[in-house]
Amino acid sequence: MTIASITAVSGFAQLKDLPCYLLTCGQASAVISSYGAHLLSYKPKAEVEVIYLSPEAVWQNNTPIRGGVPVCWPWFGPVAAEFNPAAQKLPNHGVVRTELWLLVQQSVTDTAVSIELRIEAQTLPYSNAPSYLSLTLQLTEAALTLTLKSDQGLQQAALHSYFTVDSVHQVSVSTLSGDYLDKVKAGERFVQHQPELKFTTEVDRVYLDTAGELTLKQEKNDVQITQQGHDASVLWNPWTEKAAALKDLPDSGYLDFVCVETARLSLTNAAPLQLVQQIRYLG
Repeated sequence: MTIASITAVSGFAQLKDLPCYLLTCGQASAVISSYGAHLLSYKPKAEVEVIYLSPEAVWQNNTPIRGGVPVCWPWFGPVAAEFNPAAQKLPNHGVVRTELWLLVQQSVTDTAVSIELRIEAQTLPYSNAPSYLSLTLQLTEAALTLTLKSDQGLQQAALHSYFTVDSVHQVSVSTLSGDYLDKVKAGERFVQHQPELKFTTEVDRVYLDTAGELTLKQEKNDVQITQQGHDASVLWNPWTEKAAALKDLPDSGYLDFVCVETARLSLTNAAPLQLVQQIRYLG
């Protein structure tokens, strides 16, 4: 019989007093905080960490956590006018990363463990706001699945996943051929003809209409990233100068992660949100 459990814990790594839940299912484990519904760790087996958390991340004083899987919602990047008719000063990537979410459901069986966190959203500062946002985390021995859901209303969303790597110089992400917007070059549109992206400089790209499955390839192992409900995938690494400018990331921290983000970015789609990212370690 598989040993499975959900345990409330206080703090994770250097993030003291952070309210968290530890999920275990056989050898696999995950840690999620109710602060931002932020995934902090996923270990498919005890000695393997798939998710990158900055050793200089903080959470006090209304600060978003650097690393893990931040939830970006209801906008991605700088706030667009559609979400901010009053032209208020609002944070990048939305307003839920620094809120405490409510635990509304949990389940433990022999084969899977799941937890649902939820935040009510009626008071957000834009029109046609959905009434809620929920994140469900499901852990099995084989995979971790994050499902971000909300009802109808104008909204952007992203699961901004940081994946730990042995060296950014030795990884690639595939299959990513097709159109992308290069935010390093003021959002100019390009076409990538090769199926793999390798990291040799700063990368901040929005790949449009990406496939339902991407693969993060390393010399010793691969990670399969399955996605649904998306219209884009965002690939990011700050490289040397921007990493040095981030106070919650070591200067050399860019070497240790790449972000592969599952996103819904359309500003015309008001359908209900169901954004899914499943992470599977292939060894």
